[in-house]
Amino acid sequence: MAFEGFDPIFSKPKVEWTSQSSSPLCPFFVHVYAPDSSHLVIHVTNTCDALEARLSLSMLEDIRDIVGIGGSWSEFANYFITSLKSQDLKLVLEADSNSDASISHAKLVAKKSKGMPLITIPLTKLVDSTAMEVKCNFFSSLFDAFKMKSMECSLVK
Repeated sequence: MAFEGFDPIFSKPKVEWTSQSSSPLCPFFVHVYAPDSSHLVIHVTNTCDALEARLSLSMLEDIRDIVGIGGSWSEFANYFITSLKSQDLKLVLEADSNSDASISHAKLVAKKSKGMPLITIPLTKLVDSTAMEVKCNFFSSLFDAFKMKSMECSLVK
């Protein structure tokens, strides 16, 4: 299917607040992976917060229609993945009206390159054990990816 053999993506988005009064947070990191061949999961986390988007193939088709990218499914999937890997990936946060430090809404905004269509992905804020699980999974997956790359480098020598 669509995401068989998908290599996880790790990135660090630029963070923007919708209001100027919001306080800066420690850096966020993005982890994108495919739990199966027909879904992508996007986790965005730092030491305090965890956010998530779970995208099925039909949801990705809807994003494709909204963004207006024609061509084949594989061309769109390539555009989508390349956009998530872009240096211009942004995390847009809206502060909770009761607290500058708490997030009420969040979205990822991605584009392949300047002048190309924007992809907007709404994120759900996770709490309690679910948020902790996402943070643990992120660090574990990051370590596994590092270990794999480390082994690849040692095989090249």
